[in-house]
Amino acid sequence: MIQLLMLVAMLAQQDPPPSPPRPDNPPPIRPDRRDPFDGPQQPREPRPVPPPPPPGAPGREGERRPPQPPIDVDAVRNWLRDNEPNTFRMVSEMQASNRREEMMHVLAEAAPRMREMESLKQRDPKGYEKMLEMRRLDRESQTQAEAARRAAPEERDAASKKLKETLEKLFDLREELRVRELAELKRRVEALEKAVADRKATKDRIVEKRRRELLGEKSEDDW
Repeated sequence: MIQLLMLVAMLAQQDPPPSPPRPDNPPPIRPDRRDPFDGPQQPREPRPVPPPPPPGAPGREGERRPPQPPIDVDAVRNWLRDNEPNTFRMVSEMQASNRREEMMHVLAEAAPRMREMESLKQRDPKGYEKMLEMRRLDRESQTQAEAARRAAPEERDAASKKLKETLEKLFDLREELRVRELAELKRRVEALEKAVADRKATKDRIVEKRRRELLGEKSEDDW
């Protein structure tokens, strides 16, 4: 027993084995931000994508879920390549490292953004061009910020001034887009208010027509 205790004490006095050197990890790639003035994004672990429910499957409290549009992987990847290069690079690295679930999760999050941009392109071409310019300025500001951090002390003030000018352009463009969005929302609200007022004015006729439909009677509005 004494010999065992002495052996344990000798082992405790020995230096611990050196830990293996840590590899130099490159900075994580973050997806492109929708609003460049939202502040830095917090890194988070991508969640696996659950399998989509079957069309019309019941949701919470028996509610039937609308069928989700399928994801066109190639279309989303091409759109990311042209519009969100940082996110595209992240997706490419996930594919190269065989992290398919994480890649599909990022693509699933990007698909609504792609549809939103395509819809904006159809209904407001000028707003779409301004959005593309805002994204370009955002990427340019990030490049300029990195250059300012790495610049020599005598060049840092000039680099910081250039970054400020880009951010001012980016801010003005973002506020212009918000004004356009607000005007579109007001137009839609006015249209809805008019539709509600019109339906209230013709309530009796609408109710009577629906009553005849439910009873199988011929409506007065039929030809």
